Amino acid sequence: MSEKVFDCLIIGAGPCGISAGEVLIDKGLNVAIIECSTPGGKINIAPRVDNYPGKKEIPGPELAMFFFERLNNKKIPLIGDEVVSLEKQGNLFIVKCLNNTYESKSVVIASGTKERMLGLENENKLFGHGVSYCALCDGHFYKNKDVLVIGGGNAALKEAIYLAGIVKHLTLIHRRNEFRGNTKLVDELTEFKNTEVLTPYIPIKLNGGDSLESVEIQNLENNKVLKIKVDGVFPLVGQIPNTKFVKIPNVLNETGNVVVDKSFMTSVSGLFAGGDVLPRDIRQIYLSEHDGKIIGQNVIGFLEESK
Repeated sequence: MSEKVFDCLIIGAGPCGISAGEVLIDKGLNVAIIECSTPGGKINIAPRVDNYPGKKEIPGPELAMFFFERLNNKKIPLIGDEVVSLEKQGNLFIVKCLNNTYESKSVVIASGTKERMLGLENENKLFGHGVSYCALCDGHFYKNKDVLVIGGGNAALKEAIYLAGIVKHLTLIHRRNEFRGNTKLVDELTEFKNTEVLTPYIPIKLNGGDSLESVEIQNLENNKVLKIKVDGVFPLVGQIPNTKFVKIPNVLNETGNVVVDKSFMTSVSGLFAGGDVLPRDIRQIYLSEHDGKIIGQNVIGFLEESK
C-alpha cells in the first residue's frame, strides 16, 4: 500500500485522462495517472486521425506523441501499472494494481476501450498468426499479400485504406449493405483498384493450422458461403470498455460502460468517468478531451466541498 493519499487518481493516459490531469495539476493537487500501456491511448494504433482541431489529417502515433508531450510539460506523475480492482472504503478509493495499491480521495475512470473479438473458433489460436486487430501495428507483415478487413465503421474503413496501400489485394466485408462509417471514407477505399467490398456478409470460420489460410464468410440475404484465401484478417467490429477492474456496484451498465450524470460523476460520490468508457454513440478524441477538462473542474469542486 502506498503511504500517501492522492487527491485524485486518473486511470488511463488517453486524451480524457491527460486533459483532466492538466486541470488538476494546474490547481496544485496531488494527482497521478495510472497507465498500463503507451500514453496517448488507442490513438497510438490509429493509421491516421482526420479533422482533429488544428490538424486536418495526422498519423495517430504523431498525435499520441503530442498528448504525451503535454503530459510531460505539465509534469503530471505517471504510474506505469495495470489496475486490477477499484473499490471504495469509507471516504477513500482503493486502487489495486499489479505492483502496488493506492488510496485516493477521488478517481477518474478514463480507461478507454479494446477491440471486440469475433468469437470464432481458432481466433485466439491464430492471433498473431494471421489474425490482427491493428493494421498500423501489423500491416507491414502483409505487404504484397491478401487480407480481409471485417467492419463497417470509421475505424474499419481507415484501417482498410491504410492496408490497401500496402497489400496485394484487400477484401472488406460488412454485415449490412449500408455503412456506419463516413461516406467519404467508403469512396476513398473503393478508389483503390486492389480492393473489393462485399455486403452483407459475416465471417463464420477461420481456417488454418499454424497460421491463417482462409476465411469462410456467409451472405446474410441468401446464406451463400464463400471461402476466401487470405494471409491475414483484421476484425474491426466494435469496442469493449476497459472496466473489468471496477468492483463497485451500480457503476457499470449491462454493456460494461460507466454511467455518469451531467457533471461526469457516477452514482458513487467522488468517482468520475469520461471518454470512450461512457455509453455514447459518437466517440471522438476532441469529445474525450472535452470530458477531461470538465471532469477536472468538477473534481476540484468535489474536493473543495469535501473539506
